[in-house]
Amino acid sequence: MPAPPPPPPPPPKPPTLADPSVRRAREEAEKRARNLAGSKSTIATGSQGLLIPESTGTTFLGGS
Repeated sequence: MPAPPPPPPPPPKPPTLADPSVRRAREEAEKRARNLAGSKSTIATGSQGLLIPESTGTTFLGGS
């Protein structure tokens, strides 16, 4: 009878929160999220006031 194969090597330890690569990845993800928000959250104004057209006052539910 042949000998059994050797056991597989143990898995590597998972990274901890103190690991620099984990911290760097978290900072990059936060930076990406801030950049995605970009100018969507700002109100654009010019010399004559808001650049966004005013609402017509109607609703989608048929009200005025």
